[in-house]
Amino acid sequence: MSDRSLRQKGSMNRILINGDRTYLPIDGMNRWLSEMVRSLDLLEKKDKYVLVVPSDVDGEFHDRIRDLKSIEIRKTLLPHFRLWTFLYIDLPGLILRHITVNPANRNSVFGGGINVLHDIIPLKYYGDRGSGYMKRIKRLIDTSDCLIVPSEHVRDDIKKTMKCDREICVIRLGWQHYPDIPEDEGIFDRYPCLEKGAYYFTMSGISPHKNLRFVYEAAKREADRIFVIAGAMNRGYGYEREDLKNLIFTGRIGDKEAKALMTGCRAFIFPSQCEGAGLPPLEALSCKVPVLASDIEVIHEYCGDSVHYFDPNDYGTDIEEILRTEVSDPGEALGRLSWDRAARELKDIIEN
Repeated sequence: MSDRSLRQKGSMNRILINGDRTYLPIDGMNRWLSEMVRSLDLLEKKDKYVLVVPSDVDGEFHDRIRDLKSIEIRKTLLPHFRLWTFLYIDLPGLILRHITVNPANRNSVFGGGINVLHDIIPLKYYGDRGSGYMKRIKRLIDTSDCLIVPSEHVRDDIKKTMKCDREICVIRLGWQHYPDIPEDEGIFDRYPCLEKGAYYFTMSGISPHKNLRFVYEAAKREADRIFVIAGAMNRGYGYEREDLKNLIFTGRIGDKEAKALMTGCRAFIFPSQCEGAGLPPLEALSCKVPVLASDIEVIHEYCGDSVHYFDPNDYGTDIEEILRTEVSDPGEALGRLSWDRAARELKDIIEN
């Protein structure tokens, strides 16, 4: 336990939740933050929690949290910038003896706090061990009052890779946000070639470990079938590619358009070679969509036997053949996970 937490013990005022990333479009980390806050809001009494967000908070994110009843949203006067967290989270937390919760792979410059580390993929996948990232993650692990990860897979990865023997808490993600999202079928007007039930859908940013080559190779072989990839296109593909008429990159789209594409697809393909959690396959399962997913540990942890597994490194995989394999009812996997359960586990950590 850090000196800071010892000073706070017995004199804690409020819990500050760091919303510095909310100015960005919703991604996995922002999803954790928005849905955890919404669930905590139903559990906690008023005036205990404060979600601190920059003035340029993203509209889509803000739509998810604008109706909070118990948790105060404190929108600062300034937009996000390099020292934003220090000025609005770290210093108030230290001076006023607040507990800080940092949901996005970082902690206070003073140490301490309840901090979430979603994965260590840059260290595991890219071998980035000598950079400032390595030092920052090691400090996060060493100085957190409590370290939270989204899966047993990440916990074991940290312990092995970082040679870490500290206690790490696992809080798995939920999926209950997805049924609430309305579908914007205007996406089909933009892509009139898409026929419901006849295309394959992938939702992912472009990074080498996302393994979009698997989808590309499938589209190259199956020229009579359409494949759609939705996600940020701000990084290299990680492989050489040629233009394929049956492979559509939509770029980043909003939740409503993504939901329409998800519910209308023949199957959802999740080809990642490594992940911190398994949220997109859960979202697909909640829509009663068949899921083809990489045979990796974390997807088994989240989805059990309810998805069709394939070897992510076998680029000759016949996806139609994989779809014919038997899977279990997704209700079991979905029933084990919820944002309410996650919020209760976080609440217990904060109180204890």
